[in-house]
Amino acid sequence: MTSREQVVFGTEVEPEWVPVFTTPGPMELVLAEAMPEVCSEHGLAAVERRSVFVNSHGPHSEWPTLRGMLMSVAPFRPRLPVAARVRFDCPACEFCLAGIRRSRWIAALALLAVVLTIAGIFMAVSLELQQLYVPLALAFLPGCMPIALLVAVLAWSRSGFFADVWMNQDADELIVSAHPDFVAAVAQCRAERR
Repeated sequence: MTSREQVVFGTEVEPEWVPVFTTPGPMELVLAEAMPEVCSEHGLAAVERRSVFVNSHGPHSEWPTLRGMLMSVAPFRPRLPVAARVRFDCPACEFCLAGIRRSRWIAALALLAVVLTIAGIFMAVSLELQQLYVPLALAFLPGCMPIALLVAVLAWSRSGFFADVWMNQDADELIVSAHPDFVAAVAQCRAERR
């Protein structure tokens, strides 16, 4: 297992961003320097750059954890306003893209299970197959509705997280938990720029 280092990228205000005072929104930021053509998760050459945005909620922002991700979709959690949003193109390798595709397939299959179970219930009712009412009802209520829908939501939301990035509390830096090869590529790019 390789150790993860943190690389810090400075942020600056988007040059084309104009604050609208009638509807206060988050301050739009961009990276002060571009990321290298190396995947931050696996250290492999990037085959695609994905547009990503990271929100900062100011001093109460949470570090990226599984608990933070689950709490962000919780309906009872009070929502903090977004103070700043940084948009950037994140390099992604074949493994990252395969993970995105896998998560989206899992979400689609979970939704398909819900649709097929509902179709099975309607078919059983229309054909008056009373012996299938209880098994299909049990498959629908404890199986499909809470479990399959939760799997679909979590898998689809996971498909957007292929890089471990977050902003600091002041929203002036983007922090990337990176593979050592990505760290070396960033150091090389910064040395060439000097």
